[in-house]
Amino acid sequence: MTDNFWTKLHNSYSQTNWIAKPSLFAETTKDYLPAEGKLLELGAGLGQDSAYFNGLGYSITATDLNTDHLKELADGNFTVEQVDLRNHLPFSDKSFDIVYAHLSLHYFEKRITTQIFDEIYRVLKPEGIFAFFTNSTQDPEYNTGTKIEPDFFEINGISKRYLSIDAAKEFAHKFEPLLLDNKGETYKDSAKGVHNLIRFIGKKI
Repeated sequence: MTDNFWTKLHNSYSQTNWIAKPSLFAETTKDYLPAEGKLLELGAGLGQDSAYFNGLGYSITATDLNTDHLKELADGNFTVEQVDLRNHLPFSDKSFDIVYAHLSLHYFEKRITTQIFDEIYRVLKPEGIFAFFTNSTQDPEYNTGTKIEPDFFEINGISKRYLSIDAAKEFAHKFEPLLLDNKGETYKDSAKGVHNLIRFIGKKI
């Protein structure tokens, strides 16, 4: 996916009535977090979840392939970095207490997805919290478009992976699950009747 794709998507989201508030998954995640610490968000988009966690007192590193919409949020406790998830994360080992990813990990082939999960494990501190939210194999789009590999399709020019609970557990096998289900919702998808996205919150073991 190109930088231009994300620019158009972020611009369209910026016009919605839900973009100024945290996601439903962010509000769920806060109950599993330590009282304080350093939080890395992967694929922060317009930054509403990073801003929410920053408001709760966490030190934020917000990353995305396109950071134009994030730069205005940067301050002393909120840093922004441009990161391509297809590459190794540009952070030291054991440097974050929390890694958070909302609808940003399901765009890659299995090899890259596995690499991303390994990198998340590397940058998390011992007993750090990892929270991610992804497409589900119960999504109406699943098994449409052109199949690239199992559970991974090109749909309208965009590659998308769809996870089952078992697949989420497999990718996150280095983490102890604290929450794992397919009951996730977003404001956008709920309006379309989709109420079954994958939620995972786990602890580094």
